[in-house]
Amino acid sequence: MNEAVASPQTFDELRSIVKSETSILPVGNRTKRPLAADQQASLVTLREMNGILEYEPSEFTFTAYAGTTITEVSEALQQRQQYLPFDPMLIDAGATLGGSVGAGLSGPGRFRYGGLRDFVLGVKFLSGDGEVINAGGKVVKNAAGFDIPKLLTGSMGRLGVMTEMTFKVFPMPGYSHTLNVACGSLETAMQRMSVAAASSWELDAIDYRPAAQSIFLRLAGPEKVNQILVKKISDLWGADVTELTNSAAVWQSVTALEWSEESRPLAVKVPVHRSVMRPLVDLVGQRTGIDLHLSGAGAVAWLLCEAQDDVDQLDRFLLEKEVAGLVVRGAPTRPNIGSWPRTEISLAVKQAMDPISKFPRLFHR
Repeated sequence: MNEAVASPQTFDELRSIVKSETSILPVGNRTKRPLAADQQASLVTLREMNGILEYEPSEFTFTAYAGTTITEVSEALQQRQQYLPFDPMLIDAGATLGGSVGAGLSGPGRFRYGGLRDFVLGVKFLSGDGEVINAGGKVVKNAAGFDIPKLLTGSMGRLGVMTEMTFKVFPMPGYSHTLNVACGSLETAMQRMSVAAASSWELDAIDYRPAAQSIFLRLAGPEKVNQILVKKISDLWGADVTELTNSAAVWQSVTALEWSEESRPLAVKVPVHRSVMRPLVDLVGQRTGIDLHLSGAGAVAWLLCEAQDDVDQLDRFLLEKEVAGLVVRGAPTRPNIGSWPRTEISLAVKQAMDPISKFPRLFHR
């Protein structure tokens, strides 16, 4: 795999590199290494361009360099009882703001609050010809212009080099509880997730782990309200409901992609819908090298795979179902598996954002 050829410390250094290189791919701390797998592009790491530039607790916003780790941001926010509620992924591995936005990954908290893309207010980035572009704004109510920050979220460094970004944040909830709801079958789990998602409980997260035959419900808010909701859920599903004492560890295992008890170096993200859930659970049940966790009330599947053969089997399954998959950890043959259609809109966006093809092509199959 290609290695980073440059680690600029200033904006001018970065701009010079962008102008001089034939093809580049910006990266952060490379916690999602498969996404930096293009053999033709020179890697440019932004990890030395780090630090929080502005933080306005009263406005619930901050601006930071792309190379700033989420750990640094989280520590600063926590001092003012604020946080990023979408549960950023791979924090302990050293994920940066820029890498997280580029990958577009969100954790269990996206169910209630929306994904990472819903928290990016503004972005400063370099186009392929070295032009400086400021998109979005630094206030929550800014609505001027095309929403380029959302376009860059999940672009994997293929549309520009993000150097600074502004996020909105939320106040931290006073208390949090996690309930384990035993489900003897997939049908029961799906039915209960539907009930929970449509309820007035305003749950923080609804996740499902088929191997454990359990759904996990996270409640966050005032303690009195949480206790009322715990009682309502317990009254509804009876002895199947237990409150977890290690709730933080459960959610951290998801955001770190480390819930499996076995060695699973490859991690895959797959967006799923109800028609795919049953055959996906059946496939995983037939493979000893894959562990499955469903997040967002079943909308996102995370799969930990032991070997490339497991990923290849998953690739064939996703192609048949016309669903895309993204390998975000490990050393796969390629990061994009399943169905990645070439659409006119994606090609038009790429041409408009990168007319000189400075960055690698978008994923297509």
